Amino acid sequence: MTKITQGKPAPGPGGDASVPAGGMDRVEQLARRIIAANTRLNTIALAAAASLIVLGAWAYTGVAGSLREIRAAGLQTVLDAEINALHLWVENRKAHVEHWAGDARVRRLAGELAALGRREGVSGEALWMSPARAALAEMLGPVQQGAGAVAFNVVDTGGRIVGTQFREYSGRRVNPGNFLAQLYEVFAGRPQFVRPFREQDRVEGARAGAFGRPVVWFKAPVANERGEIVAALGFAYPAEGEFANILNVARPGKTGEAYAFDENGLMLSESRFVQDLRKIGLIPDASGASAMLRVHVRDPGGDLAAGHKPAMEWAALPLTRLAALAVASRGKANAEERHGVLVEPYRNYRGVEVVGAWRWLPDYDMGLTIELTAKEAYAPLVYLNLAFAIILSLLLAAVGAVLWSAWNVRRLKREVGEERVIGQYRIERQIGEGGMSKVFLARHELLKRPTALKMLKPHLASDEIVARFEREVQLASQLVHPNTIEIYDYGRTREGVFYYVMEYLEGETLDRLVDVHGPMPVERTVHVLRQVCAALREAHGRGLIHRDIKPHNIMLCQRGGEYDVAKILDFGLVKDVAGGQSRDITQFQRVVGTPLYMSPERVRNPGDADARADIYSVGAVGFFLLTGQSLFDTTTEHDLTYRILHTPARRASELVPGVPRRLDDLIARCLAKERTERPHDVLVALALLEALSVEHTWTQRAAAAWWKAHRAEGQPADATA
Repeated sequence: MTKITQGKPAPGPGGDASVPAGGMDRVEQLARRIIAANTRLNTIALAAAASLIVLGAWAYTGVAGSLREIRAAGLQTVLDAEINALHLWVENRKAHVEHWAGDARVRRLAGELAALGRREGVSGEALWMSPARAALAEMLGPVQQGAGAVAFNVVDTGGRIVGTQFREYSGRRVNPGNFLAQLYEVFAGRPQFVRPFREQDRVEGARAGAFGRPVVWFKAPVANERGEIVAALGFAYPAEGEFANILNVARPGKTGEAYAFDENGLMLSESRFVQDLRKIGLIPDASGASAMLRVHVRDPGGDLAAGHKPAMEWAALPLTRLAALAVASRGKANAEERHGVLVEPYRNYRGVEVVGAWRWLPDYDMGLTIELTAKEAYAPLVYLNLAFAIILSLLLAAVGAVLWSAWNVRRLKREVGEERVIGQYRIERQIGEGGMSKVFLARHELLKRPTALKMLKPHLASDEIVARFEREVQLASQLVHPNTIEIYDYGRTREGVFYYVMEYLEGETLDRLVDVHGPMPVERTVHVLRQVCAALREAHGRGLIHRDIKPHNIMLCQRGGEYDVAKILDFGLVKDVAGGQSRDITQFQRVVGTPLYMSPERVRNPGDADARADIYSVGAVGFFLLTGQSLFDTTTEHDLTYRILHTPARRASELVPGVPRRLDDLIARCLAKERTERPHDVLVALALLEALSVEHTWTQRAAAAWWKAHRAEGQPADATA
């Protein structure tokens, strides 16, 4: 600000006034104007500075909170994926032991051993020398080796080991206070996964490390000929094998780790930081020393690697905050109380500040956690602090940037908001919105043709998502079949927001049509499926697999005077098996698509898809159209995954009478678990549907009558593609 001396003229070099008295009025007027102008500028600058400070504090708080939410969601997602993988593995192993527990010969031999064990005075040596035990060992030895198990045993309902391949265990009893409680569910008739136990805690009088390493058990009930449960058959697997591998997969970042623990905080799996634990003395400094069944998840009060020494014995230390919460939730009936996320840093068993997500698994009687060091989790805040300091130090530049940004925002609003013009298209109204994009009804400025303009949400415009949209356009634009939605144009706004333009459809998606009007008749179902297969014929012929065929992505509409024209929408998950884009864009092992209509091979391996994956989805759509019901009636993702992989699909004829045998058989073949049992090509399905359409014809008159009858019920839905 310019400083003006008032009251007396400013002295000149000689000490006298250098400005004549007659010029003072003009000088003072100029000074007042300068002062007023600078005051206004300073007021604006101060207001802008204050606003920036408030905005910066608000932004800092918001970003920090958002980062915590993102970390919480990320940890929870990884934990959920870990638990789902564990569930799938456990169910698979339980099915294996249940199969052998139901074998007639196993039941007979186990029954003989259980009966022998109940006799008064029968020793462990007598059980070991019994022909039944030898026969059982001879039978199950190859089975356990083929499955990767290291041991088997048979435990009677009293907890006595009556069948084993280890002589020292024959006749011993499992620990009634620990291991026997894990078998109650088995003796009640339900197969069970038993978490790792120390041998001395599992079997009375057992020496530590009899197997040489910790194991997990899978137990199943063995019934006699009268259906009475007389024993439990179990297979033991190394805990360092598949069980540990499942947990080792979930190690986010450079410091993330996943591990399991019991109700005492004892680690049931391996630590990622074994070398550190050896250096700080929590486990022996020897090759092969493990944290599994040795380290308790306790809070040492400080970073052990930095030299901190706990103030008390390790056994007297409290559990970490996460472990304490998880153990406290043990036994609670409400599932919502058995999991949580801690985004505020706490010390882990190494004394390092971490954040984590946890869940107590009552079926396995253990807790599972994902942890990440707070330093890595909140590393972006370091850069945020630096940015905040720079903003404060360069306040004037920031004010200019804010004003420039505000001008750009206003210009963007005029272009996209007020004028509603993008490229050569004038937007009329929004007709749909998804998680990543919005769809607008728009008209070409010159052609005046109605179109659907799909625009990616700006805040989601990552390289991955933009690449997916561009691929959707490029692949879909290759297709010209009348039953595939037509792409007209694509591009970017001045601000770089990606969009593309497609034909505008008025009609009903199949899911909404069935939900509102009920199942379709056979004739109409054949008519729709025939069109879908015809469109897929072109796509498959070009080496393109849709991978997301479902009722929501198929629309019935009126086109060119024709009724019930089916249109396949949304090519966002297309896989180009003929070109160079055969990998998913994300580069991660994650499932893309809708699980309810996803083939079993894609559930196992998301990238494993050929034309028969689409054929499976067509079968699932046909089942839905005929019955109005989903293929599998389930409420949990885990149960749905299991049923897709293992449960044969119901036939449509079981729910709806009058389904033609050939159509029923076609849908059943499409839904075969093994893709080799499905039609090898969509042409096979198309030929069968065309033959069926001759006998079960859906005429244009019938279609027109349906649309006329239901038009009064409400306007057709806009296509959201």
